[in-house]
Amino acid sequence: MGKAVAVIGAGIVGLCCARVLQRAGHAVTVFDPQPPARGASFGNAGHIAIDHIRPLARPDILAQVPRMLLDPLGPLAIRWRDAPRLLPWLARFALAARPAQVARGTAALSALLGAASGAWAEELRGSNLAGLFRAKGALVVYATDAAFAAAARERDILARHGVALETMEGAKARVLAPGLMPGIRHATFFPGASHTVDPYGLALGLAEAFRRDGGRIKEAAVTGGESDGQRVLALATTRGRFAADAFVLAAGLASRELGPLFGLALPLAAERGYHLMVEAPEARFEVPVTWAERGFVMTPMEAAGIRLAGTVELASAAAPPSWERAELLLRHARTLFPALGGREVSRWMGLRPTFPDYLPAIGQAPRRRNLFIACGHQHIGLTAAAITGRIIGALVAGAAPPVDLGAFRPDRFGGTR
Repeated sequence: MGKAVAVIGAGIVGLCCARVLQRAGHAVTVFDPQPPARGASFGNAGHIAIDHIRPLARPDILAQVPRMLLDPLGPLAIRWRDAPRLLPWLARFALAARPAQVARGTAALSALLGAASGAWAEELRGSNLAGLFRAKGALVVYATDAAFAAAARERDILARHGVALETMEGAKARVLAPGLMPGIRHATFFPGASHTVDPYGLALGLAEAFRRDGGRIKEAAVTGGESDGQRVLALATTRGRFAADAFVLAAGLASRELGPLFGLALPLAAERGYHLMVEAPEARFEVPVTWAERGFVMTPMEAAGIRLAGTVELASAAAPPSWERAELLLRHARTLFPALGGREVSRWMGLRPTFPDYLPAIGQAPRRRNLFIACGHQHIGLTAAAITGRIIGALVAGAAPPVDLGAFRPDRFGGTR
């Protein structure tokens, strides 16, 4: 018999959870104060990044932080006025970089992302959205021998965890991505990667399919929860009380404030990312291209041209956008593809919900046995959304999840009560 299920969050992760639960026969209602996919899901790079199995909290990244912060063109920035409030998160980030924890996190992400493409294929069939995906692989390019050599250990780790990859010289990379600057010397190609040509359209398509099949989406904020100590009984929302049999917290960065309502500490940071859309009728590459040294990706989109996305800015969620970060992406893009013309179409800043160990929280809440958590997906929200939906579907049904969730425990940062 189906249950009444409330999903908190109408981003790509929440929508994928809602679709899986709906197909299992549950009556699902999604709550979000904004229309679907207006947060981080709106402007992501569109890349199904199955190679992103290594947590960014690791020793080699820590060693690079001073150099990246001193480089005005670098992929990392910290808004220093916000540094004091970031210190607890940064301290946990440093602790998470211990080698044993990095190895455990890599194995966990490998299992999660190893199932991502299959889960997306199933979801795309179920929602009739396969036309928005392209399975053409992805390319990471290097302008220096030193950077390519420094990535050798990472390539070895990826290969040992089953990620298919091919290394090549710059000339072959320019065949896959015509127009690359002559200075590109090396590349790594990931044949199993894919991308969506319309990330926002994908999320809206999921929302439309969900509604068409009887699901409800309520534009309402969750303000509280009722519990008997072991189970959540109902949500308090800006549109009234809502009782259900099961609840899913998939609210992205907002999960940080909602977690304590249910006894969970969820120390998420607002890891700010930027994108810039450029009309590029002359662009002839069909695969996402990442410039390793500059830490950004260029993804061909269906109608709007090329999306330039990336960089990391640690700052308060409420701070105004640093639009020079978006403009920096355009400078990098026109260096990487010298003939890239076209006008800027739009720019955007979004908040990636990121835990200090760079692992999402996925699983059953320990103190509320009918509450399930799916948040903190950092750079892999789109990539892992469909498999996260399958995991939550299994947990709500009382079945074994398709992935070991030990490293993703929602209570690994402690509880509040």
